[in-house]
Amino acid sequence: MRKNGPRAFWISFFLTLAILMPLLGGFVFYSAWQERASEPAAQPQSGVPVQRPAAANDLTVLVAVAAEEPAFLLVRLNALEPAVTLCPVPAESVLLGPGGTVLLADSYTSAGPARAAQLLGATLNISIDRYLAITPGSLGQAWGELEPLRVNLTGLLEKSELEALGLAGDPVVSLAPEEATAFIASLGLPVAREARLRGEVWQAAFRQQLENLPTALPAGLRSVIGSLLTDLTAADLYDLTDTLTWLAKEDAAITAETVPGRYDAQSGRYDFAQDSIAFATRLFPAAEGSAATPAPSPSPAPSDPLEPEATVSPTRQP
Repeated sequence: MRKNGPRAFWISFFLTLAILMPLLGGFVFYSAWQERASEPAAQPQSGVPVQRPAAANDLTVLVAVAAEEPAFLLVRLNALEPAVTLCPVPAESVLLGPGGTVLLADSYTSAGPARAAQLLGATLNISIDRYLAITPGSLGQAWGELEPLRVNLTGLLEKSELEALGLAGDPVVSLAPEEATAFIASLGLPVAREARLRGEVWQAAFRQQLENLPTALPAGLRSVIGSLLTDLTAADLYDLTDTLTWLAKEDAAITAETVPGRYDAQSGRYDFAQDSIAFATRLFPAAEGSAATPAPSPSPAPSDPLEPEATVSPTRQP
């Protein structure tokens, strides 16, 4: 028995190792795999991923550039598409007012951008979320260090017009934002062509600087907030950063279109066409709880007309 003792011990020992070693090896392999799989989550993140905005991030703004002759633009930021829609609106556009019809420019001059946005939205049956009146000088300050926009005028101006400007050989013009409104007005174009050119200028600005706008535009607006007339809030500017960041990340489509209409030089009125409402609601969301109305025409005053706002200019914050 004593002779067999050591031998039995070693046989038992090696049999135990033969059973335990595969189990131990499997445990070590599993632990290493778990540690390796968890490494990406443990690494510090260099930035916060851009989350897809909701419909609440979409925004339609009536922008009024308060030059000697005000210029108007509807801007639609659509995060869900993603897309940016730019729609220049002639200042001579006829709107339905409480006492009949009124021109967009006259409504803005007499009662401010809030009333102009209200009447334009009601006339076209669209929802305008915010308004922003800004002078060309403040627009240039808000643009900040961003590069001037470059616009190819081919197809926008006739050959004789390009020659008069000295641009026949090179029809690409570089414009600082504060110069654009005055440049367009100086051309003396018919109303529809002027609106189209204004749309192309804004389209070039958005296309060329979309990557930089998420940081530059909200910061620029904050820097000139005291000279603006707007109902944009601080929360709106934070949301604007998120929305523009998403639009830049998704390489959003940027389009410029003009609401169809007919300009009468004798009366100085731009009357929306019969299909103007359908056109506008295709580009912008329809006003909630309201039905489409015909194109503007003289109408009697309602029984409870809206109280007019005081005459304002975009030199102070409301």
